[in-house]
Amino acid sequence: MANFRFLHESSRSTRAVVPDLQQSCTQRDTARNDHESMGRMAKRFKNFKRFVYDYEVETLNGVKGATTFQNGPKVSCKVEIEVPQTCSFILRTKDCSLTEVTDIHAQGTPVFSPAAGSEAFKVAMAKNTLTFVVDIENEVSLYPEEGEPISILNAKRGIISALMVPAMEEDKTRGMTTVHGECATDFTVNSGDAADVTVNRDLSKCNNHSPQREPTSPLALITGMHYPLSKLIASTQTCNYKFDASKKHMVSTNCTEKHLFLPFSSQNKYGMSTTVSQTLTLRESNKINDRIFNYSE
Repeated sequence: MANFRFLHESSRSTRAVVPDLQQSCTQRDTARNDHESMGRMAKRFKNFKRFVYDYEVETLNGVKGATTFQNGPKVSCKVEIEVPQTCSFILRTKDCSLTEVTDIHAQGTPVFSPAAGSEAFKVAMAKNTLTFVVDIENEVSLYPEEGEPISILNAKRGIISALMVPAMEEDKTRGMTTVHGECATDFTVNSGDAADVTVNRDLSKCNNHSPQREPTSPLALITGMHYPLSKLIASTQTCNYKFDASKKHMVSTNCTEKHLFLPFSSQNKYGMSTTVSQTLTLRESNKINDRIFNYSE
């Protein structure tokens, strides 16, 4: 199972790809019924619908055990997901804000204020839609607009990763495709109707990670050492998903990632660390009449 693929193609060639990708999403397997042979995203996000979410991601950097000081950014957006065709999605990000930690309350909670460039970030996030297709194996093909900045594209990748719903097969551990690559995933169904699911991953052990990186990476503490340094970081992720019990779409997601820089750590718990918290909360859903899915929109 491959991880996220980025496709930069002309409108003519991308349209030629559409039928194959959609067929792979809804292909029928004689050993399984129709519902089981559909991709997970197709089951959760039905076609001809629009889902509107409030999205927030917060990153806090600090030295745990040595100081309460923390810094880092927070992004908030209104996210719209349209499904004009089965397995085909259009992502819109509106009203985005970019803030950063400017103070710490006495209780240790961070205070956020508008960051430099926040207005430019808002405009850049809203400028282009991002179309993508998810096949039956949960492989995601993204079709960004020509010239979309990598930083903006990565922010949108993060949103899509939060939308990737877990599998609920009988086995409690399986490989799943995520923005971090293919990761062994332990999941727990917290309710009898599978409307509340928790997943846990050791991101340090994910395979086939192909990041879209910029010259200055958060992991580049030493220039040119993205991958060697990434192996020195212990990373875990815990996500909780809640679904509508009858309509099956996702109502909320809450994910927390913890990253610890091992050379400067103690007891695999204290030291230089980063915590990333990501939430998606459904605001509304409604029907749409648009059936057109244009890869060169």
